Amino acid sequence: MRLIATRHAETNYNVDDLVNYNPAVDVHLTENGIKQAEILAEQLKDFRFDAIYISRLRRTKQTAEIINRHHGLELIENELLDDTRNGFEGRPYGEAKGWRDAQPDPVMARYRGRYESINDMTKRVCDFLDFLKRHHKTDETVLIVTSSHLIKQLRMLNGEITMQELLTKPAKHATYYIFKVEEVKCGK
Repeated sequence: MRLIATRHAETNYNVDDLVNYNPAVDVHLTENGIKQAEILAEQLKDFRFDAIYISRLRRTKQTAEIINRHHGLELIENELLDDTRNGFEGRPYGEAKGWRDAQPDPVMARYRGRYESINDMTKRVCDFLDFLKRHHKTDETVLIVTSSHLIKQLRMLNGEITMQELLTKPAKHATYYIFKVEEVKCGK
């Protein structure tokens, strides 16, 4: 199965460098983000998608709605595609990154012992890939619109980037990546 994965376009929280993983918070595309999504939609218009999955976050739905103008499919929410639930909702991204980087094992660290670690996020991404394998045929093409952390997880599991790159470099807004689901290594 071919998986096209894209990060949402720029949001008001990206401009202010704030963390968001709560779907109830009003994080939305900026004017620049809408333009980015329109460019992305043009790049993806000739793909034939069998399904489009989004996170529960408004920014992914807005981006997907713009892309979907060329496809007319139902947008399917899946909470496995939500951003990392790291405990820093509404706080500066640098604060979250600073906390994580100061931990003895940043991959396993859970803020206040209860939020998601990078390792938990890896498991969630693998659970989503397993979901796709159960619900779609190998000759289908699926689009997901999600957040930077999920894109980086997929790229790491696919051998495109290292864990260090996952920890330090964001995925670009409104940029898509192509994966063969069967080739992404989840260590099972």
